[in-house]
Amino acid sequence: MSTTNNNTENYTVENLVAKYRNYVDDHCPKSYSVCEGKDGNLVDVYTPLPPYCNTGEQLLISLYKATEGNNINKEIEKALLEYENAFYKDALSEDEYAYLCMHYSETVSYLFAHRDEWNVMGKELRRGISKERLRLVHEYIKPQKGSKIFIADTEYCDLAVQFPNCVVEGFTGWNYKHKEVWAIGQIRLLAMGIESRIVPGKEVDDKYTYSLPEVGSVDYVIVRVNENKYFAQTIFGTECTDIEALYDLLKPNGKMLFFSETGNELAGTKKNDFLNFRKRIVNDKSISSLVKYEDKAIIGDGKINYIMLDIIKSLNQTVSIIDETKSNKKVIPAGNIDSDILWPSFYMANRPSDWKPLSSIAELFPDISLAKFVKGKGYVLPEEAKDMLLVQPNTFGDSYKDANLWQKSVCYVNDPVFDESDWIDFHVVKKPCILLSGNKETLKAGYTRRVPENGFAYIAGCALVPKDGIDLRYLTALLFEPAIKNQILTICDGSVSHYTMSLILDKILIPDHDELEQMKFLAEANYEAWGATQEEMKKEHENYTKAVRMRKHSLSQSVLAMKSTFSALNKYRVRNNGLIKDNDAISPVAEITAGDTFELLLKDLDDLGIKVDHIADVEYTFNNPEWIDPEKYIEDYVAKNQNGWLTFKPVLAWSHGNNVAKDKMIDITSGKIIEKGNTINTFLFPKDALDKIFNNIVSNAKAYGFTDNQRRDYILRFSWHYDGIALALIIENNGTPIPSDRDTASLLEYGVSSALNKDGHNGIGCSEIREIMSEYNGNVRIVSSPDEHFTVKYVLTFERCNCIEVQSLKIIKDEKK
Repeated sequence: MSTTNNNTENYTVENLVAKYRNYVDDHCPKSYSVCEGKDGNLVDVYTPLPPYCNTGEQLLISLYKATEGNNINKEIEKALLEYENAFYKDALSEDEYAYLCMHYSETVSYLFAHRDEWNVMGKELRRGISKERLRLVHEYIKPQKGSKIFIADTEYCDLAVQFPNCVVEGFTGWNYKHKEVWAIGQIRLLAMGIESRIVPGKEVDDKYTYSLPEVGSVDYVIVRVNENKYFAQTIFGTECTDIEALYDLLKPNGKMLFFSETGNELAGTKKNDFLNFRKRIVNDKSISSLVKYEDKAIIGDGKINYIMLDIIKSLNQTVSIIDETKSNKKVIPAGNIDSDILWPSFYMANRPSDWKPLSSIAELFPDISLAKFVKGKGYVLPEEAKDMLLVQPNTFGDSYKDANLWQKSVCYVNDPVFDESDWIDFHVVKKPCILLSGNKETLKAGYTRRVPENGFAYIAGCALVPKDGIDLRYLTALLFEPAIKNQILTICDGSVSHYTMSLILDKILIPDHDELEQMKFLAEANYEAWGATQEEMKKEHENYTKAVRMRKHSLSQSVLAMKSTFSALNKYRVRNNGLIKDNDAISPVAEITAGDTFELLLKDLDDLGIKVDHIADVEYTFNNPEWIDPEKYIEDYVAKNQNGWLTFKPVLAWSHGNNVAKDKMIDITSGKIIEKGNTINTFLFPKDALDKIFNNIVSNAKAYGFTDNQRRDYILRFSWHYDGIALALIIENNGTPIPSDRDTASLLEYGVSSALNKDGHNGIGCSEIREIMSEYNGNVRIVSSPDEHFTVKYVLTFERCNCIEVQSLKIIKDEKK
């Protein structure tokens, strides 16, 4: 170690730790590899190698030995020996190192406060205990001095350091470096002067074992179960019933806080490792509170719901049910608690007491994954499955009349919108069934009585099959009854999956209809659906009769296009004494030549012939819907029609490639992974129908918005966005405003004539746009803004979309373990 005469008054723990870390970064050995950079080019990557790069661990063991001297724990030293040997003695001067030793406790606290800069394993260990869990611990545990607190899975002792005047017992959770984690946690507690009886545990025959304190000797127990059953599997091996052993540690009136990060361990009766424990604490009436709270997700910045049980080892007469996410609270008798389900949301739901379980008339179809895992290849689809019909949740209905699934199925497993990362979410069903999906506000369902021989695939949700003698349509209609639908959405917080439904199927209550009542209920539901359908058919018939006369607009638009083209040519002919050459420029805005114009005219004549045919044929026939990238479609449309922008310019309101993942990303809401280069947002629509809609809107702007021949600043601006429900395409122009006495909604009505309001937009073809959009689950509206630069705006919304909120996307970075 080097020497120096620096004044120690200039030292700080922060600066000296940073100096040591920088030295290690410069001198530690690194592995070399070549990876693809953000721009797609190959770049050299140098990855620091542990234990030589682990600055936090190196400083902790070195300072611990220097400070404690002969009092060191040999087991701690043994567990951290590789970091002790890797310590860089030349990184700090003698005075600098001595300063850190003099400020040992402060240095240890600083190192743990910046643990994200360590090279530790696992995101959970780096993150430490969440603020919400820490808040609940402080709120529900008020220990007296000298209290004994047992913590299952102490990790780096983030919880243990919260109790400086207590005796902390427990063990570190198992991982391949559990002894190292234990040793680092002990250094932390010793530096803070906290008495610790935490042990690392031992591996015996692939199990993790430990010795518990004496029964009835502990004041408080804190235990958690995360989404991988980390605690249950690694602490108790394959036997999880030992959770009761922790309950036995409590003294009379002692308290246990049980945290569940998914809630799945707190519901259900089949193959549930904690069922006996739940039955015991319910029979003992030791549950004081059931709390649902919101906390940060492990991946990304999103939040998910967790559950905490406040258990007091005494006879509690009542239980407080608390839903912090909705600021709801109710108190119920302890005898009303059901050991089969300890979800706070279950007790918040309104459940009629004289009804029977949904499981009495329905069961879940087995959760069969369509993709098969192949070693070395990951999840692979069988060849015969690629042409299988695929149903997505956005085709489900939110009412019985819209729930006929077979009529709405629109895509297949091999649709290019799906990539290999989606395959794991594909499931197959081979029986007439109801598919369910939902969120916190809406339940959606689709039923089908027709099933192909090889079945069909579905994404997310679950498949519900009626039991013998139960009509599939009756079961579907029943699920949409408000009292039943609200139970489902409330109990499982809208997370309608095969797993959650398997836990609560017998907890959802339905009317006890006999066979005659079932038939009556279904008949009424069918009649209501038929009535709604009849109204739609009546409206369609009215629209049909009006549509015949609206076909003249197709002809009018083509004639107007021809007139506009001939007008431009005629002006140029007069100005040039009738001499026109192919390379003569005719447009003051776009670089359009006379030759281009004649080609455009010929194209318009072809289009005219097609549109005239439609005057007699009121039904358009479009190609099958396909998944469309909004940005690519608009860019291609503008490029394809560039010779048609005679008196105005098209403008795109985005940078090229904005809808393509530039890195491998994850949607933290759904967990869906998007590979680099894949499209992020798409919508389902026939491309030729969209061409027709765009042509109508552009024709309207040309004929009735861009009428002032003296103006040279006409602009047609294209943009798009996703509003969380639908994807919207927007086409704006800065032409003549819509007259102030005209309601924009009336422009979408049938029968609007091209002879009306010739001084502005008159709605030519707008009803046609509305008709096409409505046919494919879309909508159109016109916005008039006469006082703004862009005076007229067409907003096209597409509900059948495969979109992700941009703020929910996070880049997935490769992390060295």
